[in-house]
Amino acid sequence: MDLQRGEVGPTEHVSAGPVGIYIHFPFCRHLCTYCDFDTFARREPLIEPYVDALVRQIRCSPRVTASTLYMGGGTPGLLLPEQAMRLMDACRDAFGLPEGAEATIEVNPSGIDLARLKGFREAGFNRLSVGVQSVDARLLRLLGRRHSREEARRSVQMAYDVGFRNVSVDLLYGVPFQDLPAWNRALEAVVEWGVEHVSAYMLTVEAGTSLERGVSRGILPMPAEDDVAAMYRAGCQRLSAAGYRRYEISNWARPGKESSHNLIYWRNQPYLGIGAGAAGSWHGGRYKITSDLDAYIQGTAAGRVPLAEDEAIDRRRAMSDTMILGLRLDEGVSTREFRRRFGVEPTAIFGDALTWAKRWGLLEWTTGRLRLTEQGVLLSNEVFERLL
Repeated sequence: MDLQRGEVGPTEHVSAGPVGIYIHFPFCRHLCTYCDFDTFARREPLIEPYVDALVRQIRCSPRVTASTLYMGGGTPGLLLPEQAMRLMDACRDAFGLPEGAEATIEVNPSGIDLARLKGFREAGFNRLSVGVQSVDARLLRLLGRRHSREEARRSVQMAYDVGFRNVSVDLLYGVPFQDLPAWNRALEAVVEWGVEHVSAYMLTVEAGTSLERGVSRGILPMPAEDDVAAMYRAGCQRLSAAGYRRYEISNWARPGKESSHNLIYWRNQPYLGIGAGAAGSWHGGRYKITSDLDAYIQGTAAGRVPLAEDEAIDRRRAMSDTMILGLRLDEGVSTREFRRRFGVEPTAIFGDALTWAKRWGLLEWTTGRLRLTEQGVLLSNEVFERLL
């Protein structure tokens, strides 16, 4: 696929390193109050033609050997098992996805059932990401989530019943009206369920969402910064005590269960975006496909992928991105790998920023790596701003 021209055409390419495949499924039964993703509610009749369009783009994408597959959204759990099978088969054919490669699909606890989960597992998905967000009934209503704590628990149990052995749960903290006891209850729940991976994200109030309107009018009070920081520290302590290791600022996993796909993002390695609203990083550039469903479906039928954005990334920006993304990881940034990739030491480009961060106890050099300290994790945005 020649993304520079926005055309679909088979391009031979064999990657020398990890390549991720991200497929965007923008359909939801309803929109949550905090969501500003490229998603659409009540457009289910377009799902089947959209799947056809995805298959067309997959078949005409660059001939890469993919390492991981991730289907996000939206609510990919709305797919029928046979649609999931078609997409997985197309990815195996086009990208040589190895047997057993990490293949993730996102689901919501509401509306998911045993038969659909079994179909996803039989299609070849081996990792499930469950959008729980909270187990508190009041907070779930505020967020626009339509499941209960029990439905969330049952969806995780059903995943194990049909053969998933790698289940991740998403949680949100820093939510209006949320306090530390409510957050601790959510942490205790996912630990009790025995999931392999936990993603805990601080709520971001996005412009144009119904949540933002409530916050701006003073109807929904946001927790104080110190309370949000206390929630983050509580998450670190509880998950660590339960045997999870924080390997990225917002992600914890049992040993060996880190998200291989997301590690591709954080290591600033290439990935292809498939579908309306999907983004990709390829051949020194970044692109975003139009989020217009009709334009995407019609475009692929006519032999092209309509792009909304197409940006060349220069060397300086690539170095900055590599530093910022890599410092999100507990492993940090390897100075040797940075030098191999760019031909210079990080200190030659970012010396002032790194010296400042080290002086204030936000950064440390250990065995050829640059890593954020615990204080640096809490103030990571201040470090990142100086690396731009």
